Amino acid sequence: MAENQIKMSWFQKLRQIPSNIAREKQRKFLVQDHEFIREKVLNSKSPFHVREAYKALRTNLIFSLSSEGCKKIAVTSALASEGKSTNCLNLAITFAEMDAKVLIIDCDLRRPNLARLLDVQNAPGLSNYLVGLNTSEEVVRKSIFNNLSYITAGNIPPNPVELLSSENMARLMEKLEKEFDYIFLDTPPVNLVIDTVAASKYVHGVVMIALQNSTDKEAIRYALGQLNFAGTKVLGFVLNGVVYGNNGAYKNVNKRKYYRYFSSSGRKKGSKGYGGYGGSYGGSYGNYGSYKNYGNYSSYGK
Repeated sequence: MAENQIKMSWFQKLRQIPSNIAREKQRKFLVQDHEFIREKVLNSKSPFHVREAYKALRTNLIFSLSSEGCKKIAVTSALASEGKSTNCLNLAITFAEMDAKVLIIDCDLRRPNLARLLDVQNAPGLSNYLVGLNTSEEVVRKSIFNNLSYITAGNIPPNPVELLSSENMARLMEKLEKEFDYIFLDTPPVNLVIDTVAASKYVHGVVMIALQNSTDKEAIRYALGQLNFAGTKVLGFVLNGVVYGNNGAYKNVNKRKYYRYFSSSGRKKGSKGYGGYGGSYGGSYGNYGSYKNYGNYSSYGK
């Protein structure tokens, strides 16, 4: 067994989410085809085994959470392009099918995906509320799915982690938990930015998405270290993109994932990193050691 191969028995695995796409479409997904990405959102035409996998995941999560009050769950991943946003939305849709009032919030203020998945305008959204430009009533919108509302990320700000840590964010969550049964936060990859740690104080627990044949154990270990250091409860892992009958080993993470996260599909060639923010992110992280094997987190936030 390869050194970097994931043994999912190391972690509490909530569920495997099967792949329902052909290999040529997998390649198409990697180049950020927007129409294809929206095809991955649960709907009446989704394969039965995919829908059942999300229902099983829903059941496992319900048993992992207390039965009283609004349940708040963050969905994240160790690295980029592992399917956290799609899985977060599909989870929210599945919970809404129980006739529960569900809200999903795009807390990835650097590389938002929810608006694209729902095919809606990204602004006004969370960032617009947090800086005082819009009210909560203006940013909470109803989706086409019964019982599911959403807040998109809004305009990309220069200070996302500060906004997520702000009193305005705390007040918003306090207000929303009185209006909804479940709130899902789509948060950035843990190993790339600190935003998920900042947002984790608002939730009861975090679900980690790992991509078959992509996520390696060192990335998972580092992400767990970050969350444990912050005192965040990890509810478990979801192994995404499982192809049944495929016994291939997990391959090492591709460094291009960092480029894909810090690159915007609409940004001009040659601009500085994600949203044009300078600086760097990476190096050594206390007891969790050096993360240099994954390269420098360049072109990121001052």
